[in-house]
Amino acid sequence: MNSLRRLRLIAVAVLCTLAALPALAQSSAYQPGSPLLMWKISSESNSAYVLGSIHLGDKSLYPMPATIQDAFQSADLLIVEVDIRNVDVKQMQMAMLQSGTYPPGDDLFKHISPETRTRLTSYLGSFGMPAEGFSRMRAWMLGATIEMLPMLKAGLNPGEGIDLYFLNKAGEKRVEQLEDAEWQIKLLSQMPESISDAWLSHALDESADWEDHWEKLATSWRQGDAAALDQLLSGDGRKEGPEEQAFDRKLREERNPPMADRLEKCLHSTDSCFMVVGAAHVVGTEGIVKLMQKRGYRVEQTKVETSAPDVAVRR
Repeated sequence: MNSLRRLRLIAVAVLCTLAALPALAQSSAYQPGSPLLMWKISSESNSAYVLGSIHLGDKSLYPMPATIQDAFQSADLLIVEVDIRNVDVKQMQMAMLQSGTYPPGDDLFKHISPETRTRLTSYLGSFGMPAEGFSRMRAWMLGATIEMLPMLKAGLNPGEGIDLYFLNKAGEKRVEQLEDAEWQIKLLSQMPESISDAWLSHALDESADWEDHWEKLATSWRQGDAAALDQLLSGDGRKEGPEEQAFDRKLREERNPPMADRLEKCLHSTDSCFMVVGAAHVVGTEGIVKLMQKRGYRVEQTKVETSAPDVAVRR
């Protein structure tokens, strides 16, 4: 996966934690027999499910097919990236302020090219926002904000993200988080300064076709098309420099294998586990599914058994 795209996905997820709101989900069509972005992972003694999530959503994703609902209901342990219900928002905002902004005397425009500044000024101006008002933001934080602006304006809602949907339905289930929001912020703050301009430039490039990208992303998710989703999440396939490649390896080594480790722990316990993590962690050659296959576990992509009920679901 393109490391800049991977990083921006993390940053958007972090901002979603701050913006998450309750919502009313309505029906959508899932075709019986079509694949889902959920896999059943089995050992000789146990099995677990892993579902790829989209952190922002809309009503078209709900209600979930019975296949997913049944797998979730049968689990006694829900595993998520971050339990955003229990995030200390003030503490997280402080962490964002400390890690996501430049200190006094420094600003974004000292770290990006004149061309990127011109494009940024034009883009923010289209929303009636002066670029100077964002000058204290570091490139990763501003890049994530830029990606979220048109999504939120169009009605996409972190409150309709798949993670929060299952967290709100957990009830008496045990809930375990794999990471915490402050750790994710710290990870983002370690991005080499030398790639900050490219980070912001790519965010500006992709903001122009966000609507088409979102529709393709949501369609691929609903159709369980892992290959198409991986392609969408992998960016434009441009050649990366050594620093980007090194940081990309760091992200893979620090995030996906520990997620697979936790799933493997489930398979050697009596726990019935249902894991929900960002789709980017599940699909692709370095994703959780491939990692579990390499470790010798049986992996089966699930399918829609029956259509989802045509009712509204309060979350």
